Amino acid sequence: MNKSVDVKSYGTGRYGRTLGVVFVNGKNVNLEMIKAGLAEVYRGRPAKGFDNGPYLKAEAEAREAKINMWSLGDKYISPKAWRKMQK
Repeated sequence: MNKSVDVKSYGTGRYGRTLGVVFVNGKNVNLEMIKAGLAEVYRGRPAKGFDNGPYLKAEAEAREAKINMWSLGDKYISPKAWRKMQK
């Protein structure tokens, strides 16, 4: 598909996973997924040097517009809440 994929790393999390932002042809995939209501912003401590302000704003706008997962309203269960319920 001849697309350029880049990852801007902000280090690793406590489980050794890379914390970063994915770009495809210069477009921020993380932010686009949040804008489209297909992902939510991580609520833990942000990685050092990472500004989650634009992501929180995009999530609030997607919620307000009831886009995709946010269309479920009170029926939506975040992955974190779902995992907690499984214990």
